[in-house]
Amino acid sequence: MKEVKSYKSILFQIQFVLFLFGLLSFQNCFELHTESKAENHLQQSIYLIDRFYYWSEEEILDPDSIPNENWIRIEEKVLGFKKREKEFLYIKFSDQFIRQLQSPILYSELALESFKVVQGKEIVYQTEATDFIFPHLIPLNSDPKGFIYIQFQSRYTGFIGMDHDVIFKNHSQALIELFMENFSKTFFAPILLVLSFIFMGFYFLRRKELVFFNFSILLLSASLIEALNGFVGFSLRQYATYIVPLTFLNFTFFPFALLLFLISVFPPFFRNLFKLIAFLHIIVFFISIFRHYENGISFLNSEEGYNWIVVLEAVVAIVSSIYVFAKGNRKVREIIIGILIIVIAGLHDTFVDLEIINNQFRIIHYGFFLMLGFFGYYVFKHYWELLHSINRMNAELRTKNKELQRLILIDKDLALAHALQKSLLSSKFNEDEKIRIIGFSQNLESVGGDYFDHTKDSMGNWAILIADVSGHGISSAMVAAMSKMAFVGAGPYLQFPARVFHLMNRHLVGKTKNLFITATYLFIDIESYTATFSNAGHPSLFLIRNTETEVKLLTAKGKPLGLFSQQTYAEETVSLKPKDRILLYTDGIFDLLNEEGESFGEDRLKSLLWEYRYHNIQDLSSILQDSLFRFSNGWRHQMDDLSFLLVEIK
Repeated sequence: MKEVKSYKSILFQIQFVLFLFGLLSFQNCFELHTESKAENHLQQSIYLIDRFYYWSEEEILDPDSIPNENWIRIEEKVLGFKKREKEFLYIKFSDQFIRQLQSPILYSELALESFKVVQGKEIVYQTEATDFIFPHLIPLNSDPKGFIYIQFQSRYTGFIGMDHDVIFKNHSQALIELFMENFSKTFFAPILLVLSFIFMGFYFLRRKELVFFNFSILLLSASLIEALNGFVGFSLRQYATYIVPLTFLNFTFFPFALLLFLISVFPPFFRNLFKLIAFLHIIVFFISIFRHYENGISFLNSEEGYNWIVVLEAVVAIVSSIYVFAKGNRKVREIIIGILIIVIAGLHDTFVDLEIINNQFRIIHYGFFLMLGFFGYYVFKHYWELLHSINRMNAELRTKNKELQRLILIDKDLALAHALQKSLLSSKFNEDEKIRIIGFSQNLESVGGDYFDHTKDSMGNWAILIADVSGHGISSAMVAAMSKMAFVGAGPYLQFPARVFHLMNRHLVGKTKNLFITATYLFIDIESYTATFSNAGHPSLFLIRNTETEVKLLTAKGKPLGLFSQQTYAEETVSLKPKDRILLYTDGIFDLLNEEGESFGEDRLKSLLWEYRYHNIQDLSSILQDSLFRFSNGWRHQMDDLSFLLVEIK
């Protein structure tokens, strides 16, 4: 039975991946906002163009009619103002830059209110949507009309105008850049959604483990934030009536979902504290919504009403995390790290909204990914510990049960199989006046599928066979016995190696029960000093000849025995010389491993044979056995049965 691995080895790999992910996120946080990118935007930005503004108590249908002396120049890098009640804001700037663009648009990264765009005297874009948080791609006429006018009318109490970057671009370029900038959100959103369903399934499997349910809700909320706040949300802008409320509600719900998750993992005192804050969070949210109700709900205005509760939640989370960490509770250290990451990211985002700090770039989405990574690691570890404890108990029961069966039955089978194995193998040493043979075999278990045979015909010629049955153990030993009988049945044709394999294969096909046999057969004619050999899917022979520059490979084509009927085998013949040596072996030698996991391999075997080619055959066999033994640290890293036969021509 396969041993159950410790979950700690897998958790270490997850920690490593999480560390790399955090490092990449930290790096991208700066790479996405390099000076080169900012300079590239400023080349087309209207912030480099002279811009003018004008306040009016009444709507002006033709902004081009406003006298030039009434326009006021806007300060550098400014395109928005504090709102004036019941007044319209008009902004104008030149449209001469569109001459350089094939399909010009005006790209607005973030607009917070209803506005109308006029190019010359023509209205080219108009929106009545409120609380719109996605970019606008405003198509322009390709022929300059002199000026572009934007009329703003806003319910938002804190700001009127355009926010963030406002840039001239080609339409296709803007779409591509928008998709690439939001690629991570678009890509991770479905992954988070799938993970949410997975952990919800964990909850139904373990109904008492509320942590899985709460984490599933947290993942679902994060998935909606990443999807609706990115390229997908922009693509669904025609459904802004539904998408915008869902987005803002989810922004509010995410801190609540985070509190629910913390309730399920923190100690009892903090659970009650988080429950109180979660309840207060909901109350403050609805109070803020109703306070800013004016001709419909304004989520942007109400957002400022509950920012303070978000800051309070952040402070409580930091204090409680530091306290739990100081008490040495290692079980929730991943949660503490995740909390600190999302709190820092969330506070940064909130302080930007409150204009406490300047907005250079937002880190909230990187905080999402890192927080969910650490939280996911904690939940996975928790679930894995449950599974591991159950698997460990089941494994112990299965092991004890199998051990009882082995005490009663397996010992008898092994004893019988071992006796059969001994009868299969020829003696490990044989010789006459022309040939000397030395063999070696090391089974992975008490019995195996390797065997070799060597015999003389009536003329004194030698027939030598080495075979390897797939797998190892009792089943392989039984098939090896069948192969032995098949080889004995081919005795009248020993001088024809291909014929021997043909007869053996015909006898074995359909009888080996999905096992197969690889083999090499060698027939040595002592009068002509030639060796004829055939191969049935087995490793090639090695010829060690002192007059050669290296060990020579003897190969012949052929498929394993017992698989295909009507199979033909090739024969090859090589001339022999006195002092020549031939090594027949099984692939268990190649598969032998050392402590570092390296295999013994063909090259190492060839080098060993060539280095000690001048030793006598007994010493060469001992050196080979000792090298294999030491390489595998006393057969501790043996992966398969292994055998070899050394044949020397006198």
